[in-house]
Amino acid sequence: MSDETTSREVGDKDYVAIQRFLFREAACLDRRAFDAWLDLIADDIVYRVTQRVVRDADAPAIDTAIVDEDAIALRARVEQIKSPRLTRAENPPSFTRRFVSNVEAREEGGSEYFVESNILLFRTRSNVPEGSFYAGERHDILRRTRNGLRLARRTVRLDQAVLMDGVLSTLL
Repeated sequence: MSDETTSREVGDKDYVAIQRFLFREAACLDRRAFDAWLDLIADDIVYRVTQRVVRDADAPAIDTAIVDEDAIALRARVEQIKSPRLTRAENPPSFTRRFVSNVEAREEGGSEYFVESNILLFRTRSNVPEGSFYAGERHDILRRTRNGLRLARRTVRLDQAVLMDGVLSTLL
């Protein structure tokens, strides 16, 4: 995000549009409407998920990227998730529920918004009935286009130091 002199809080109309975008995006992923979700991303997207690594009580946590993808890699990931013959991690498919909260947004330049939010995702599968949670903060850049808002950048900073599932096969 740029400094405070070049960004400003969004007005109510833009804030509601941003919230609607985030909620629609979450609904697409929860319904496994992956093609609809892909329509919401920009062609030059950068999508990162980081996990905190803590080695010593005196040292700060270090964020390590566990996912770092562009549009081509995201499309390949979606094709893999959609096709049971291409993945064991999503066969049988997961059931997910995303909760997006604490949305804050600032306008950057004239056509982009810097958006911070919290994410809580519950994921369950038939072979793991107790399910698992992912919690973290998201830093997004949403771009205004003639076709509506598009996700141009996402960095998810997971709160978990250890992924209990062992693998991250879902989109956050």
